[in-house]
Amino acid sequence: MNELLDRLLPAFTPELEDEMVGMTCDLVDIPSPTGEEGAIADYVAHRFGEIDGMDIELQEVEPDRYNVIGRLRGSGRGRSLLLGAHFDTGMTGKDPGMPFGLLPKATLDGTGWIYGLGVSNMKSAFAAYHGAIRAVQESDVELRGDIIVAGVIGETEKSPTDEFSGPAYRAGGLGTMYAAQHGVVADAAIIGEPTGLRVQTGNSSYVFAKVTTKGLSRHTWSKEHGDDAIEKGVRVLDAFRAWESEFAASHAHPTMGTRIGFGAIRGGNSFQPAVNPARSCTLYLDFRFPPTATIMDVHRQVQGFLDDLRDKDPELDTELSFFLCRNGYEITDDEPLVRTVGRAHSAVFGEPSRKVEPYRYDVSADTSILHEYGVPALTYGPGGIRKDGVYDVYDQYGEIVSIENLVSCTKVYAQCIADICG
Repeated sequence: MNELLDRLLPAFTPELEDEMVGMTCDLVDIPSPTGEEGAIADYVAHRFGEIDGMDIELQEVEPDRYNVIGRLRGSGRGRSLLLGAHFDTGMTGKDPGMPFGLLPKATLDGTGWIYGLGVSNMKSAFAAYHGAIRAVQESDVELRGDIIVAGVIGETEKSPTDEFSGPAYRAGGLGTMYAAQHGVVADAAIIGEPTGLRVQTGNSSYVFAKVTTKGLSRHTWSKEHGDDAIEKGVRVLDAFRAWESEFAASHAHPTMGTRIGFGAIRGGNSFQPAVNPARSCTLYLDFRFPPTATIMDVHRQVQGFLDDLRDKDPELDTELSFFLCRNGYEITDDEPLVRTVGRAHSAVFGEPSRKVEPYRYDVSADTSILHEYGVPALTYGPGGIRKDGVYDVYDQYGEIVSIENLVSCTKVYAQCIADICG
């Protein structure tokens, strides 16, 4: 233990812990898929508005979608800390092929774990921020710098493309980009993404790309005279899969991994299968790579790969386009914020925090946006670890978070607030 933590611990009463669990469950029980964040924003504004001295600002990012910015002002001339979290869940709770729909509402399993859509990614972080601020206030720690809580819309990794348009697809960091552009910055930032109580000091860059092949349609009765774009698309997909290891090797990095995700393939008209073979087929790919490469570096590399593929097989003429791009970032272990969070973790757990594995950097977070605005930022959150110790957001029943980890993470946040802003 250290003196600062000893001062904070009496505030962590069973009543405070129960309130944190209750707030987490309340947040999970408010559906908030991307584009429908209004109800959860109202709840967050109300709950943080109850904190003594905290001012609440609503930032209208677009109609019926707004960020909630809470600011608890210090006495002055101190360093400020931003605690950020996104409202939106990447899934709706009814999605096929994944366990999200099994327990969409908050469920206490009786063994100290909470289930529910969004509980790990990342609604429990709001409860941890709320509890940490209350603990600091109740411990009479004098704050010189401001505490800023930013609840934001549209963080999840999705973007309008093709016929998919509207608020449900406008994300990819939209809320935090708006907040930073409108002055919501700080001396440091912690984002409570589900890292399993491990410090993550960067994120990979990422690009969503479309690669389209062309064909010629006829009809089932005369299909032999057509040219099949789907068959070409599958060949291109197989080529990308074989090329992934070469792509990764070209972006070797001491911390971060490199991957290609193969997200979707669409070809032809589902409502008219008699018109075949398909006249077009599009692959939807996700490239993750260290920030040592630029977006244009990767564009040239992928285009070069496709050009070489066409030279070897002239039938594989393709069209490449990028439709969502985010720069990554990395801060060093010598950054004061990293040392502060490390000290706080060690004080609470009695041992240093573990580093995340290279591929954990391939998960996006709003930290990269804040970094572009000069804000040192890292991710550290209570979710992202299962009962069996595996670092994952989900088990067979859906998203999961440990109450013990939630409380411990809140203690770390409280010490960071007191250390940075005090």
